[in-house]
Amino acid sequence: TVYGFGVYFSSNASYSHGYTHANENGKRCMFIARVLVGKTTKGNSSMKTRPLGFDSTTDEKHIFVTYHDAQAYAEYLITYK
Repeated sequence: TVYGFGVYFSSNASYSHGYTHANENGKRCMFIARVLVGKTTKGNSSMKTRPLGFDSTTDEKHIFVTYHDAQAYAEYLITYK
């Protein structure tokens, strides 16, 4: 919850890889999602929702935080080893 109490996405797959866990066969899964971030602002740990006038929060690098289910669509599930 560094950038707000929402759902976190990253445009950096190697960063997201750090949040995956291998199953008993050594395979990992990751979603590729379409995320509507709209107008963003830098988030902080006290944000329960986006500020008025903004659609999502960010770390201003590769992390985006959304606050509504309709902002993201899981397009692909990637399984890899």
